[in-house]
Amino acid sequence: MSSLQIQNNQCFRLNEIIFAEKNDFLKTVSEHLSGGFRMLGLFPPDKRNPAKIIAVLANAGYSELCIAGGEFPADKLEFESWAALFPQTNYFECELAENYGYTPVNHPWLRPVRKQNVIAGDKPYQFYKLEGDEVHEVAVGPIHAGVIEPGHFRFQCHGELVFNLEINLGYQHRGVEALFPEADSNRGIMLAESIAGDTVIGHTCAHCNVIESLSNTQLSLRAQVIRSIAEELERVAMHLSGLGGAANDIGLALAASSYGRLRTLVINSLADLSGSRFGRGLFVYGGVRFDFDRENIDLIIKKLNTVRNDVRVINDFLFSSTGALVRFEKTGAVSTDSALKIGLVGLAARSCGIELDTRINYPYGAYRYFPVSQITLSTGDVFARTRLRALEIDESLRFIFEQLENLPGGEIRAAAGSIEPCSGAVSITEGWRGDIVHIAITDEKGGIAQYKIKDPSFNNWYGLSLALRKTEISDFPLCNKSFDLSYAGHDL
Repeated sequence: MSSLQIQNNQCFRLNEIIFAEKNDFLKTVSEHLSGGFRMLGLFPPDKRNPAKIIAVLANAGYSELCIAGGEFPADKLEFESWAALFPQTNYFECELAENYGYTPVNHPWLRPVRKQNVIAGDKPYQFYKLEGDEVHEVAVGPIHAGVIEPGHFRFQCHGELVFNLEINLGYQHRGVEALFPEADSNRGIMLAESIAGDTVIGHTCAHCNVIESLSNTQLSLRAQVIRSIAEELERVAMHLSGLGGAANDIGLALAASSYGRLRTLVINSLADLSGSRFGRGLFVYGGVRFDFDRENIDLIIKKLNTVRNDVRVINDFLFSSTGALVRFEKTGAVSTDSALKIGLVGLAARSCGIELDTRINYPYGAYRYFPVSQITLSTGDVFARTRLRALEIDESLRFIFEQLENLPGGEIRAAAGSIEPCSGAVSITEGWRGDIVHIAITDEKGGIAQYKIKDPSFNNWYGLSLALRKTEISDFPLCNKSFDLSYAGHDL
């Protein structure tokens, strides 16, 4: 198998990638997928030459990443689709077709990713449709009654039972990836902070890691620990938000408001560190902008002690409620086999019994020295996705308290080096939804030639579709909240 083997956050030279003839490339990727690798990216490293593409793949069992290169005839950008045999590649192939004009031959379901009429040849996309006398269709969005972002949900139902849910996104046309090559250091970090407003720390960490890898910038252990504390604070805050949303969707207003109160304490702790409740401005290339002192450590510990004590009481109330358990258990279940096939990541995967956590499988930053525990459940339903949030909050708080009481010494910021020309790096971090991937490729002058981002929502929206099959349509809000996916993270 002719592929380049690398590690998370390892800089590599572009001339180390072997660009094989098309058939050899397809065979290499197929062999990796058969061997348990997951796809992280499928795109040309140089946008000016779409005939040469790379497939970035990951094997969690061996903490290994690999890059396979392929060269296609410029006048015939087509290949035999992997998606029928390896459904996890479905959306990556659609994205390649949409952005660069490739044709995945025999693709089982070629559909838009972000541009509604490119694949269809300037014709409106035709949604999947079930035929039958008693089948009816329910269309929701893209403009919603609530204050949420645009997304279209097309249900095919028989009575109250959902037979198929098709999710169509891409209405925002943000162009985030295209802005990175033109951004200076300050704008690059601001762009990363703006990819998904609820995952500022996760995306900014991945962005800084990939730039620091390309510039061989070494961070102090103190800076790495501060970054990881911020990551875990974001995880706790958003898991509390998810628990509150689930409680609200089943009418438990007391639990919902209590989770909201505790989330405020957590994001205020981020503000105590950085001045922003979402952590904006904390990261700089080479480390962090703000440091802990004894006063704000004591203040944060006090707030988090309240969170730790109170969340146990609220969790006991929620997960001992017969009404809650009736709504949660066996609702919106995704089997382990389906989750593996479609490539679910993060909490959605771990709720199906899949051991997949970047902090453990591809450790980075402080997680290389201070590990967290792998937590999984097996039922893949709303209960598992909700209960797992509560368990992960406990583990994140344990990590935060441990690090706050044992902060290493050292500077918080190192001088960033010059970016290597004709090089690349892959950075994976574990956002609260799952793995966040940033891939950067540089040109001959050390400028960013290609920048690719994969938010965990890119993988997991299809999981929500599967969760609704044979589920009552009235359970859609609860299933949707249990995944809690990002429109912005998808619409790059």
